[in-house]
Amino acid sequence: MKNDLLISPSILYWLVLFGIIFTVFSVSFDLTSFGISLQMGKILSYVAVLCNFIVAFVLIIDVFKNQNPSRFLWTLGFLLFAAFVGYFYLRNRQSYSA
Repeated sequence: MKNDLLISPSILYWLVLFGIIFTVFSVSFDLTSFGISLQMGKILSYVAVLCNFIVAFVLIIDVFKNQNPSRFLWTLGFLLFAAFVGYFYLRNRQSYSA
């Protein structure tokens, strides 16, 4: 890749992990049955959205800075499924370069 990421890849991997975990748990399960209050469940949802937003923002900038040939398709994937698509992009980032 010609340009580095705005945030280190190790931090982005943690953000992806937190985004996936918090999204799945806060959307799929009733957290009050696990002893987590309703307010804390809302906070976890906000943290998941924030993690996903940061990942999508950083990776969209990276795709356009490096002139990736399929940058519009990656952008759509990041906007719809930030953490899931972001993980696959980060894992194989070198092979997607122009």
